[in-house]
Amino acid sequence: MTPPSDKAVKALNAHARQRSADARRRVQRALRDMIASGATINVNTVAIRAKVARKTIYANPDLREKIQAHSRITAVPDSAPGTEDNSIVSALRAQLTAKDSELRELKNALQQRDNTIAILYGRLEQQDDGSLR
Repeated sequence: MTPPSDKAVKALNAHARQRSADARRRVQRALRDMIASGATINVNTVAIRAKVARKTIYANPDLREKIQAHSRITAVPDSAPGTEDNSIVSALRAQLTAKDSELRELKNALQQRDNTIAILYGRLEQQDDGSLR
């Protein structure tokens, strides 16, 4: 397999920058909507609402700081005092952990496919230019 051309790498980088900018906008919109509605705000709830990975939020310190600033205002205790963690909650947490792992794997596979598509677009552009034979 030949390494991707400069044009393909540039196309891939442009695609990655666009995806990153789109994710930032979705996080900002989700946070704004959640503040307006009085929803519980934390990294996880914002990530779910914005349909991004928590990793995306953690990779952007300014977004994380905004979320943390608002989470202090709307903080709700995780559980009522005196309640115990029962087997149903433990089972659900285990299922959630398994689903999170599966979701991570699927996102990685999707990222690999996006990279392949960007490389192939670069090759198509080269072919259109007549430089690939």
